Amino acid sequence: MAQFDVIIVGGGLSGLSAAIHLQNEGLNIKLFESTDRVGGRVKTDTLNGFLLDRGFQIYITSYPEGKKMLDYNTLRLKHFLAGSVVLYKNKRYHLTDPLRRPLESFSSFGAPFVKFSDQLKILALRNRLKRLSIEDIFNEPEQTTFDYLKHEWHFSTAFINSFFKPFLGGIFLEADLKTSSRVFEFVFKMFSTGYAALPTEGMEAIPRQLAARLAQGTIQTHTGVAKVESGKVTLDSGEEVSARAILVATDPPAARRLLQLPSINVNMRKVKCLYFSVAAKPPVIKPFIMINGNSNSLINNIAVPSVVNPSYAPPGRHLISVSIVQPTSMDDDSLLDAVKAELIQLFGEDVRYWHHLRTYHIHHALPDQSHVSYLERKKIKAITEGVYMCGDHIANGSINAALESGRLVADTLSWDLALSKTESLG
Repeated sequence: MAQFDVIIVGGGLSGLSAAIHLQNEGLNIKLFESTDRVGGRVKTDTLNGFLLDRGFQIYITSYPEGKKMLDYNTLRLKHFLAGSVVLYKNKRYHLTDPLRRPLESFSSFGAPFVKFSDQLKILALRNRLKRLSIEDIFNEPEQTTFDYLKHEWHFSTAFINSFFKPFLGGIFLEADLKTSSRVFEFVFKMFSTGYAALPTEGMEAIPRQLAARLAQGTIQTHTGVAKVESGKVTLDSGEEVSARAILVATDPPAARRLLQLPSINVNMRKVKCLYFSVAAKPPVIKPFIMINGNSNSLINNIAVPSVVNPSYAPPGRHLISVSIVQPTSMDDDSLLDAVKAELIQLFGEDVRYWHHLRTYHIHHALPDQSHVSYLERKKIKAITEGVYMCGDHIANGSINAALESGRLVADTLSWDLALSKTESLG
């Protein structure tokens, strides 16, 4: 007899989401996580009173799946203001949401890379996407985001290069805008209706909240899985654990290895994130994300999480994150020197007093999103008998998709188990 109804391999957001829904169906669940704690790519480290998310991350409050599954009050979300500060040729330009911050939006008229027609197109695009459902968006004709912006909406080249490329580059983790236009439309819709936010206890508060809903003993950390077969998994220790169904909720490279499925796209987006602390005035005193609109720059975006949510830094200090999207082979010391040199060009000699805290190299930050499609319940099937897969890589790279894929695959899995039990009784 199987030890469990379902074994879940991987404790990221999709695995946790699936576990919650399967538990709600009354199934006996065991979740194996290879690292020291759940969260997958959404983890937060503490260092001398600072909260360091593993790569600069945000949560968008309008995510529909997040609204269903998360308690925002408990997360104590604090949000960035709607808009961004663009660093362009030694000047700063505030680009704000004209509908939510109408008075500040007039400042964008002085930005040399923004045409009046660009502003009108932003409003038109926003209004169009407001009318479309998420399902509509992911069934739209697909093209690259660059082609969508340049050839379908005819945004100016300067606006694309100085705003869209660094802004979206920080989200897609690629600067050429090769990401599917469907992902762009989804992201733009979410930003238009919600806010980029940070939980008071760091981004890892999200998976911790999900894990707290599972029965005690469900999660087993420090436990890697070496092999997945119908009806059982083999742990790294050699122990075999049986179950009626197996759900692989790992990143794409691990899923391909465990499932022996070459069709899984293992191309992942990378990002480097450098954290600094400063006692003096930070480079931005309002909760805006700063994007680098200068061409041929190493730095993509800069943020001060402690301005958004003071819990990110100890009293009297600020935390600054610097994200690098473009590929670079520099070692850590050379990268730090190059980043500091650019920061001095952007913010002046005060940067010499910034204290470097840590550099993160996130090799599996996001799945490749060149081609995406709508994740429908009716299209989800077992990979092989009793073996399933979930994760944002089967939909689109977002917290919303991770949570949604976990729910939808769990629904399919629990239904299949119910049918098999009925058939065996018959």
